[in-house]
Amino acid sequence: MEKLKKRIQQLKKKRPNYGEILDFYQKIREEQEKIKVSLKLQPIHIKKEWKELLTKEGFPILERKDFQMDIEASTTLFQSLCNMGKDANPYMAEQVRKIEEAIDNKRIDPKELLKPGVKEQRIEQIANKFGLDKKVLLFLIQSSIKPSIESVMEQLLNELDTSTQLKGFCPICGSLPYLSLLKEEVGKRYLLCSFCGHQWRIERVFCPFCNNKEQESLHYFYAEGEEAYRTDLCDKCHQYIKTIDLRNIEEADPSLEDLATIHLDILASQKGYKRPVPNPWAT
Repeated sequence: MEKLKKRIQQLKKKRPNYGEILDFYQKIREEQEKIKVSLKLQPIHIKKEWKELLTKEGFPILERKDFQMDIEASTTLFQSLCNMGKDANPYMAEQVRKIEEAIDNKRIDPKELLKPGVKEQRIEQIANKFGLDKKVLLFLIQSSIKPSIESVMEQLLNELDTSTQLKGFCPICGSLPYLSLLKEEVGKRYLLCSFCGHQWRIERVFCPFCNNKEQESLHYFYAEGEEAYRTDLCDKCHQYIKTIDLRNIEEADPSLEDLATIHLDILASQKGYKRPVPNPWAT
């Protein structure tokens, strides 16, 4: 956490307008780390024949609904994040007030929302029913279950070798990536899963959303003086993914760097490209 705090201070000096949201990010990460050490999850063991089949066929290891979840810990974190949201900004405070009112009146059960496999459509229905901002509710839910999900992912990494599955979806859970990373001296490219946080190797010239490998229809842009952050664009599917060159950023937290480059999302949107997995902080 100390390295994260140091990086946040660097970003705040570089981008003063991001100060409020960066402080909020730090508080959430601190709460997530506190919860993570107290999680109660059963060990995961995958049968040898199942491992071999998954490796051969290139299927993801688990569906989202099959991830273990410490519901009690996630509920505690949800409550903590709601309390933080009251001080984040007026809009977030109003949304939290509505959520807590619905919980107090027994109209929303947070434990039901935090169960594995709850679909985004169900969350949208609840948000519409009670006049909530779906993005805010989804953000609170995803942030609350993140410690459990990442702990399960870390267990699964000890069970399987996913390094040979060079595909556009996560070899752990099958979800789409939300970031691309360049690592190691030669700049090997990795994708970062939007659900479980797993990182896996991928080809340098490749669109993970439509499998396009034609170099003439794949290009990128970056802001002047920010070559470590680029936005990869695909002219075939008109979607984009941001790429962070970790070789040029010491001790980077990819999610933090994504948060600190929302201006690149705005530019990509203005150019007519869409992000399949939106930045949850751009609410």
